[in-house]
Amino acid sequence: MPLIFTPTGNAAEDRRILRMRAAGTIDRIREGVYFRQAGEPMETEIRRSWATLVARLVPEGVVSDRTSIETKPVRFPGDDTYHVFVSSPRSRATIQLPGLSIHIRKGAGVADGDIAYMGTHLAGLERRLLDNLAPSRARDGHGPRTLGDGVVEAKLDDWCRTSGPDHLIAIRNRAAALAPVIGRQAEFDKLDAMVDMLLNLRHGEMKTRQGRARASGMPLDIGCVDRLAKLTLYLSDRAPYTIANAGHDTGRLTTNSFMDAYFSNYIEGIDLNVEQARAAVFESAVPEGRRQDGQDVVATYAQLIETGRPPSADDFPSFRDELRSRHARLMRHRPEVRPGQFKEKANRAGDTVFVAPDLLDGTLKEGHAIMRSIDDPFRRAVFLHYLLAETHPFSDGNGRLSRILMNRELLAAGLSRVVVPTVFRHDYIDALRALSRRDDPSVLVRSLEFCQRVTAACSANTVAGVVEVWAQAYAFCENPRHARLTMPNPASEIIDHDGVHAPTDYWQAVGHKPVGHEPWPSG
Repeated sequence: MPLIFTPTGNAAEDRRILRMRAAGTIDRIREGVYFRQAGEPMETEIRRSWATLVARLVPEGVVSDRTSIETKPVRFPGDDTYHVFVSSPRSRATIQLPGLSIHIRKGAGVADGDIAYMGTHLAGLERRLLDNLAPSRARDGHGPRTLGDGVVEAKLDDWCRTSGPDHLIAIRNRAAALAPVIGRQAEFDKLDAMVDMLLNLRHGEMKTRQGRARASGMPLDIGCVDRLAKLTLYLSDRAPYTIANAGHDTGRLTTNSFMDAYFSNYIEGIDLNVEQARAAVFESAVPEGRRQDGQDVVATYAQLIETGRPPSADDFPSFRDELRSRHARLMRHRPEVRPGQFKEKANRAGDTVFVAPDLLDGTLKEGHAIMRSIDDPFRRAVFLHYLLAETHPFSDGNGRLSRILMNRELLAAGLSRVVVPTVFRHDYIDALRALSRRDDPSVLVRSLEFCQRVTAACSANTVAGVVEVWAQAYAFCENPRHARLTMPNPASEIIDHDGVHAPTDYWQAVGHKPVGHEPWPSG
């Protein structure tokens, strides 16, 4: 290790260190602490070893104030030095090291709940909260030593969201016992009031948006709202995106709504082939043993063929009612998913955790307010789609509902709908994850823009014609290794293999020999 500490009571080791210093192989940082060059600069190693240095130089200290929450040195604007804050029974002092200042305030030593950490102690949870509620201001060349009421309030709200009100009450009870021990009675009074306000037991002024939302009785998922804001900002920086709807006549409205319903269900695992879906929608004939799957496609189609008022035109209570009403219609044949009822249990997809049930109303309300401020219909449609995909308000049917409302928004403005075909399924899901997991809205927006361009080009006034043109874009292909979504190529020869329509080169790539173009039912 590049840092060397003089051992206590070891004369031989003391002499060895003195010889190394005399030979110039180590540098003295301060009494008892030396540095041996081993590749990285001294300042870098000191910052990395900050906790070990606190343990050595402040043996009775407790890492406290903002450092107990951040658990790393902090650098303030305009200052090249990093800072660590410690409480110790000894008097106030600052230990200056190359690139690091250890600020010691006089306070209680180790108390119940404090955590052993790298040879020193880290303030326990309740002590962290109480310490950071203490007033603090910039002084002595460094910024405030505490993080303040807003950070503590946000943490309490997070814990209430993830662990429930009882967890906050337990924190308060432990803090009440600790406060007189560490001299933080005034700070406990603040904490006590915060917990009461978050639990709607008293009125008062909250510091954070999520705190105010919870105190009002409509808590929200601040992470989700922040992602919605990032999406809005990204969309506002792009030129308005307007591809006109080519399906104004009744025939194209019918065929385009059918393809939209078919692909939207295929994304969700309803793997009927397109002929089975056609029979279900237009002939009320569903495959044996697949009655509910056929009804899924029919119910989706019934909403996609509607025209009229866009969802964004409603106030929030009406918008909320429309979500529930449309979900009830969409899933009426699947009573086990509680059609029209918001979820009661948290839901997730892989590593993506959606908005918790108790935060749903507040998050939807905040999202609806943002949506109403977006004046461009394409941007509004994309935002609405992501709002529902990210909040996942129901136990099932969320993806289909989000695409239904996105396309109703587009059609009401005279724009082409956005259809996500089978071949683009993985790209589409990855685009949603890019925003949900990495805060990157660009992939989703570009993906939906591309799908809209393809959708606008894949329009026909008969079912046979629309299937043909989508097949020319490789839309029905399930193997993404051998096909990518493209603009339709009229020169492509389309082959139907086991109900999947695709160009001949796709079948050759996956190892199927073309057997000829099977006839498509009329209509």
